[in-house]
Amino acid sequence: MKIPALYLIYITVLSLSVLICLIYFNILRKQKLGYFLPFLTLTLCVELVGLIFTLQDIQNYMIFNIFTTIEFVFYAYMFHRHIESDWIKKIILLFIPLYVLAVIINLTFIQGTRNFHSYTFLIGSFFIVSFCCLFFYESVLPEHLDTPLTKQPFFWVCTGLLLFYLGSVIINALFEYLRSFDMQEEGKRIYGIINQSLNVVLYSAFTFAFLLCRNNSKTYSLPS
Repeated sequence: MKIPALYLIYITVLSLSVLICLIYFNILRKQKLGYFLPFLTLTLCVELVGLIFTLQDIQNYMIFNIFTTIEFVFYAYMFHRHIESDWIKKIILLFIPLYVLAVIINLTFIQGTRNFHSYTFLIGSFFIVSFCCLFFYESVLPEHLDTPLTKQPFFWVCTGLLLFYLGSVIINALFEYLRSFDMQEEGKRIYGIINQSLNVVLYSAFTFAFLLCRNNSKTYSLPS
């Protein structure tokens, strides 16, 4: 099985994001982004294991079912750290255990462990998009306009997440449509192209956010 060029680009961008995160870890930690290092390292390991399984024709749905659940929990936690509104923080804290419970119920009684948990993935995507919108809304309030949005690292993280999960909702719906018309193989190919493109956008946004943390650190360290 030939590895698609777009997938190699995606893995390269992800690896670069991990490397930048490692180099500037101390700076990221001070700006509440330090947890991205273990998370992105885990992401890279899961992707490589998933690739090995795919090349050996071994089903890897369960690996990604577990990982994407961790993914949603991690992103929700990052929103909890960056959003200041108490009521939004409470919603996020409620979302985390309820989402994990929903995934367990879905995998146990509905879609099963031999399939991707597309139902709960869509639910998680909806909430992440909602958290992105809430973050953007909070960021444009007068009391938060002291720093331009484009100079806030988490703005770029949030932008990447918004584009990725909006696209994920569309491609998951598209895949189900293609499957219904006996186009499963073609559907998988289209799904892979769009998904890998969205991943390139997501991790490029993360990398830019990490580099922005470095620039911000230099700016703040200059004598006044």
